Amino acid sequence: MNLPLIKNVNLFLDDKPSVFALRSKAKNALSSIGFPTTKTEAWKYTNIKELISTDLNINTDEASCSEECSCHHHKGDSAFIEIHFCNGKLHIEEYNTPDGITLTPLPMALFDDDYKKYIFNSFDLEKHPFAALNGTYLEQGICIHVEKNISLNKPILIKYSQKDCANLQLNIHNLIILEKGAKLEFIEDFSSTSKNKYLTNIVNEIYLKADSNLTHYKTQKESTNSFHIALNAVKQQENSSYLQYYLSDGAKICRQETLVNLNQSEAKAEIYSAYIAKKDCTTDITTNINHLMENTNSNQYAKGILEEDSTATFQGKIHIAPNAVKTSGHQLHKALYLNDNATLNCKPELEIYADDVKCSHGASCGEIDKEQLFYLISRGIEKQSALKMLTDAHLEELFSFIPNPKIKELFFTLE
Repeated sequence: MNLPLIKNVNLFLDDKPSVFALRSKAKNALSSIGFPTTKTEAWKYTNIKELISTDLNINTDEASCSEECSCHHHKGDSAFIEIHFCNGKLHIEEYNTPDGITLTPLPMALFDDDYKKYIFNSFDLEKHPFAALNGTYLEQGICIHVEKNISLNKPILIKYSQKDCANLQLNIHNLIILEKGAKLEFIEDFSSTSKNKYLTNIVNEIYLKADSNLTHYKTQKESTNSFHIALNAVKQQENSSYLQYYLSDGAKICRQETLVNLNQSEAKAEIYSAYIAKKDCTTDITTNINHLMENTNSNQYAKGILEEDSTATFQGKIHIAPNAVKTSGHQLHKALYLNDNATLNCKPELEIYADDVKCSHGASCGEIDKEQLFYLISRGIEKQSALKMLTDAHLEELFSFIPNPKIKELFFTLE
């Protein structure tokens, strides 16, 4: 298979053996498996032909942008600890972090054996071709390390800003490590002022030690000419908790994949997803939760809006291993059509190899309530405004109980 996105790879391969080995491993994996097609089971509903046929290059500029960029001079919000990526490159700056947390640019982390051992250890490269592409150009990213029993009173906010990045692929690989008893709120905010084609390719490897707690928020509001592919790979130890809130509101093709391994008892994962599938765009939410030990719990809840000529996919898989007794795994998906010319693919999966478990899945789809729409219009509200009120209400249920008002604002500013 021709791999149009793999070119000039040696441009970034230097004389550092450890980095060379990781990149070579990823490159070989991608060369072996190639990019997925609609015949690939995990990608059967998401056609990426337009993506892989687009000539996308690597940003070889040393700086992410000019010194006039607002990210260089941001005052920041005192409610957050901010990290900035501009056009796929990390802004190197002094972070005002409290004791017990370390923020390390990925190139530096790659030369620390304590961090390097985590790279490509939370997922199988052979099963995730875009993560392999990401690893082929392994360079940009941040390592967030929270020490034992540290609980941050401020969330970490990573802002990814895409500006005039025509025909670029932006590969970013982050590590998030929470030691025993640590607690963190982590936010990813993707935005774009560019109307050009580009690929944002994100990998987050997340390691939660015993009794740790991570709340992961993500808003994705990029150009409808862009492509967005993300993998969140999570490994959890005993009594750890992973809570994810996700909003997708843009991109020509957007795929958010979350892989969770509940490796020890009492581990818990909850994933709440909302999406607006734009006209002529594709939105894909794929989850794979593996219950590998007894007394583990998971819950998935997704709600979506499908505009005219849009395509949306929800694939939620729950795997219960033979020894994972007394576990529970649940998933639910609800969608609203704004037009008959939209396509929804819903593929719930349960693989149960143990007794004494509680598992369920459900799905529903329908149109906007015409009586509610008529009521709003009859009160003098324009039709488009009335539609927006109803669609916002459909999605906002998922985010109404977010306790931090500053974070809640990111989700309630729907377009």
